[in-house]
Amino acid sequence: MRILKLQLFFALLFMGAKSQSQIIFSRSPGGLNTGETPDLMMYDIDTKRTSMFFKGSIKKRGEYSVTISKNNKLIVNTYKFGGWKLGIADFTDSGLANFRKFTNRRNYEYNASWSYDGERVAYEEYNWGSNDTEIFIADSNGRNIIQFTNSRSDDQSPAWTNDGADIVFVSDRSGNYELFIKSIKSGKAKNLTNHSAVDFAPSTSRTNNQIAFLSNRTGSIHLFVMDYDGNNLVDLTPELKSNVEFRDFQSSGFWSYQTSWSPDGKQIVFNTMVGSDLELLVVNLDGTGLEQITDNADSDFCPFWMSQ
Repeated sequence: MRILKLQLFFALLFMGAKSQSQIIFSRSPGGLNTGETPDLMMYDIDTKRTSMFFKGSIKKRGEYSVTISKNNKLIVNTYKFGGWKLGIADFTDSGLANFRKFTNRRNYEYNASWSYDGERVAYEEYNWGSNDTEIFIADSNGRNIIQFTNSRSDDQSPAWTNDGADIVFVSDRSGNYELFIKSIKSGKAKNLTNHSAVDFAPSTSRTNNQIAFLSNRTGSIHLFVMDYDGNNLVDLTPELKSNVEFRDFQSSGFWSYQTSWSPDGKQIVFNTMVGSDLELLVVNLDGTGLEQITDNADSDFCPFWMSQ
């Protein structure tokens, strides 16, 4: 009986160890936009170790910008199905299972975001004919797709509010890239930032009504937080030196920048240029404890904070 109790104890201990919080992100050798293949990596918060999670499936393309639902459905940008499409898979302890296309649409698809109830997905589509990027919403199975924005501008990087009532996104409809919030029900959009800088890479907290995003409004790329209405703006990284000249999202590499909240809403992970490399950093919500969690000559980008 004692042996059985000890076996049960160690089994529960092992299960507890596997349930700790982790960050999934992409890594490609060398500099960004050099044609190297992005792999999906996993960083363990407790052990501070990084391991390979999923080898890039297509040479010089790979996978990036992961989002995982509360019922363990993973969506990722992939070239596996010809052109940039969204792939969906079951996220398991041993990796990905049943990897398949999320939709059957012709346009390129990017940057999916699960609603926090796991029922809907917002994502962006690039239309080669109109040279336009808009945001769409689909059910969790990729069906019943509706077009959410129609601005004839670049609308991108959607992030659901925690109640599922609105979507925060980036748009250049006002002449430069700013953050907007749009109601699912009324269809009304509001400019939240209204600044001449480039505001981008928004994410929302699971636990409070706050948005994190990156901006070069200080002359360097810093991490900011604000409320859903745009009030209570705070620079969490005022001392961070990350100077990147913005030309456009592709050539400047801004497409690879991402922010993501910890499950308890107390920390935020983001990536930015440190020296000549893209690295991941974590900071507390009060601006303390800024920590660089990757340090190498590779490009580490598009982090997503998950709880396994």
